[in-house]
Amino acid sequence: MTTVILAEKPSQARSYVEAFKNSTKKEGYFSVSDPVLANETFITYGFGHLVELATPEKYDQKYKRWSFSNLPIFPDKYKFIVPRDKKTQFKIVKDLLMKADTIIIATDSDREGENIAWSIMNQAKINLKSKTIKRLWINSLEKDAILNGFKNLKDAWNYYPAYQEAQTRQISDWLVGMNGSPLYTLLLRQSGVRGVYSIGRVQTPTLYMVYQRDQEIKNFKPEPYFEISAEILANRQKFVAKLDPYQRFKDEGSLTSFMEAKDLRIGFREALIKDVLQETKKTASPRLFSLSSLQSAINKRYHASASDVLKAVQALYEAKLLTYPRTDCNYITDQEFNYLFSNLTGYLSLVSN
Repeated sequence: MTTVILAEKPSQARSYVEAFKNSTKKEGYFSVSDPVLANETFITYGFGHLVELATPEKYDQKYKRWSFSNLPIFPDKYKFIVPRDKKTQFKIVKDLLMKADTIIIATDSDREGENIAWSIMNQAKINLKSKTIKRLWINSLEKDAILNGFKNLKDAWNYYPAYQEAQTRQISDWLVGMNGSPLYTLLLRQSGVRGVYSIGRVQTPTLYMVYQRDQEIKNFKPEPYFEISAEILANRQKFVAKLDPYQRFKDEGSLTSFMEAKDLRIGFREALIKDVLQETKKTASPRLFSLSSLQSAINKRYHASASDVLKAVQALYEAKLLTYPRTDCNYITDQEFNYLFSNLTGYLSLVSN
């Protein structure tokens, strides 16, 4: 019985290999053995997406030339191809998957990871119903997490809808890009604007949001306003009292009218504090960073871009120093908590030094 573990990329495959007792490197894959694995087990990998959607000219050569008459492009059936520079690795993966009795999907634990794995298996034209397909679902590349994950594999078919969702998103991106880019480029050329213009489902609205914000900043006109506050001296201590409910006044006239109506004056005046409310407040410890909150915090402190932060945390994840970064989850598993708790003394020594 042959088992093939399909990783997303070489670095991820190496992390799995390092968690097992024995391994032998081959061309494009590893032969591994460990008590948690079946007798004959191999780990192979993609380079991210080994399979991608074909460009329009793969459907019909007429699409090589952009023309209004060729739009819109809506294929009856979408074609997927293996890029030329990835064909060698794809063949290695395909041959291993063909002879496998059991396939373990071990790509990243998210929709895109599902898309990568199932796209490879479908492109390889494997009879999936004849295979036992399992899913490794972990969010840490730490050795114990990997071994525990392989001891508790999931049924991969439970995650198949995530692949369908990801592929739908992939196709929608393709449709917008392959129709929008030629359409707007041709329309702009009619108006005398030269060049090629890329339109994307996410890219274009995001760019427009940046433009709108830039215009708001550019056209912002500050407006003066007035506030009311009082400096209070009580028991030889000073504090500032603010109007409740809070109000701003656009001009001095409206401020004066409000003060006259409330019998307020500028200057020293005796007053009576009618009530003091005391309450004990508890502030919970801050949540762990999600990817988006980390990107925001690092940008404010160091002005690093979101993509730079993602690259950094991805590298730390592959070095087993972070949990899976491409998520908005603020929580860790019980296993990860126990690991951190057992090493707390060591972390405290780092802080104290």
